[in-house]
Amino acid sequence: MDVDLRLVRYFLVMAEELHFTAAARRLYVSQPALSNQIRRLEAQLGAQLFERSPRGVSLTAAGDAFLPHARGALAAIRSGVADATAAAGRDQVLRIDVLQTDLATPRAVLARLRDRLPSLRLEVSSRGTRDQERRLLSGELDLALCGSTAHCPEGVAQRLIRREALGVALPADHPLASAEAVAVRELTGETHYLPRDDFAPEWNEFVLACCRTAGFTPRRHPASTDGTSSALELVRAGECVAVGLLSTPHPDGVIVRPLAAGVPPYGWSLRWRDSARTPVAALAALRNLE
Repeated sequence: MDVDLRLVRYFLVMAEELHFTAAARRLYVSQPALSNQIRRLEAQLGAQLFERSPRGVSLTAAGDAFLPHARGALAAIRSGVADATAAAGRDQVLRIDVLQTDLATPRAVLARLRDRLPSLRLEVSSRGTRDQERRLLSGELDLALCGSTAHCPEGVAQRLIRREALGVALPADHPLASAEAVAVRELTGETHYLPRDDFAPEWNEFVLACCRTAGFTPRRHPASTDGTSSALELVRAGECVAVGLLSTPHPDGVIVRPLAAGVPPYGWSLRWRDSARTPVAALAALRNLE
């Protein structure tokens, strides 16, 4: 009998949570989709794995018997992939997209991987969130770093790894450049720089939400690029301001001031697709990223 390993992983998460809503949240699928997948696995096995009752969810005797084998099967597949790669005498390759290599968190991710997994060969790209989703689902990408609020497609897992404080980049002669901190509402009349919507839609929505909370919709600069360097050149020229991460390096002629209290920090997440190439070692190396 052939059993879909993806269904086995769904079973394992459900067995840990014993709650369809919580398990669906961990798997980034809808609750009805998870229920359907569990029923598919039960049909394949010819046994009911979970008991559903008004008191909650519990493993049946069949589910309890299947649990250790499911754990072992998934661990064996991952171990087998690593052994096969080593036996073939080739370096392990990690295909990772980090959005922008000049930002602090992408740099920290790459530095941690190179430090803790020196035999790992990194193939790094910076193509944007939408492209990340497509390549993860097609198997062209192993790991992606993006904003934690980005849409996460079914079949892709996500883990929050870091939060960063925000600031605003201003021309050096801007009236707010001498402020200790800047409230978002003080940027009401400014022209704001935002990247292309197809490159970082989650970042744009995050900034727009901060502005809407402060009571305004920002006027957007017509230029749009993929990188921070060209955006900060527009700021230095006095054409706009740019809300961004406080850690982003800035050139002479640009002043960065922290945003006042009340603005949530920006979250970064790792994403991957469960498959034969699931980057287990890389995910372990990137835990507790400071």
